[in-house]
Amino acid sequence: MSAPNPSEMIGVTAIKPVERHGMEAVSFFLYDPDTGAIMGRTPKSWGLITAFYLVYYTLLAAFWALMLFIFFQTIDNNVPRWTTDESIIGSSPALGIRPSQAWELIDSSMITFNKASKESTDGKVVGWQEWVDRSSEFLAPYATSKGVDCSKVEPKANEFCKFDLKNLGPCGKGNYGYDAGKPCIFVKLNKIYDLIPTYYNKTADLPEEFPAGAKQRMAAAANKNQVWIDCHGENTADVEGMGPIRYFPAAAGYESQFFPYHNQPGYLSPLIAVQFQQPAVGQLLHLECRAYAGNIGYHRRDKLGRAHFEILIQDDKVASKDNKEL
Repeated sequence: MSAPNPSEMIGVTAIKPVERHGMEAVSFFLYDPDTGAIMGRTPKSWGLITAFYLVYYTLLAAFWALMLFIFFQTIDNNVPRWTTDESIIGSSPALGIRPSQAWELIDSSMITFNKASKESTDGKVVGWQEWVDRSSEFLAPYATSKGVDCSKVEPKANEFCKFDLKNLGPCGKGNYGYDAGKPCIFVKLNKIYDLIPTYYNKTADLPEEFPAGAKQRMAAAANKNQVWIDCHGENTADVEGMGPIRYFPAAAGYESQFFPYHNQPGYLSPLIAVQFQQPAVGQLLHLECRAYAGNIGYHRRDKLGRAHFEILIQDDKVASKDNKEL
């Protein structure tokens, strides 16, 4: 028997594909007449993969719809699921200071203005008018509040006690003291759903850090169930520079009739106005207002139970110097 010829190829079935270029290649990709494939797949292959993804995404959408339905059954649009100490917020609200800053300085906590000028000086040191305008804007909803006069009637469900701007005395009208260099700032307690403060209403039960001034105001108040507010300078120089202050209402407390907050439509937090009677001109004052109640904590870093702000009152002489430096 003769030996096999090494040049013979055994079992070779590969066929060199037809090379197509240009529009011919595009045409055959869109439809191959030899196999009936459309864009690389036969009609049967396209049908199977389409059916698979329709079923897959339908089931996926149905699963997430069911999860969302179950999730929203646990949510009430008006009542939080966890409140006060059960919630992340807890029962120690921070304090808010108004009027707020202009938008371009929204991150600043400094109240500064030229008491001798209604408008800005050379466009740098602001006049007192813009602080008056923002104060008026903040107080406007209180003037038209739909709250109940709780001195006459008891509020029903979804009603709340109206805060009367007359309680703010001279800080509730006019230019709020800004034109005289005696600015009024408004202190509000941030809203926490269902919070009922544990009131300090007996002088014998007060903590050591309770301010003497607040203790005197408590003793003089007819309603002792209040969250007491006290504002003070943070350093010795600030205490000296801030001068005497007046509170409106005089007790400087949020009365029990304003609690608890239950997301009542149109609810407005009660206010305390603090007016600085003779603040130093040209001195930056670092100030703090603090709330006192048995279940309201205090933490400077986390701003629990407190608000920090600065006041810098200027006159034409100080403003002119600052403008040159700016």
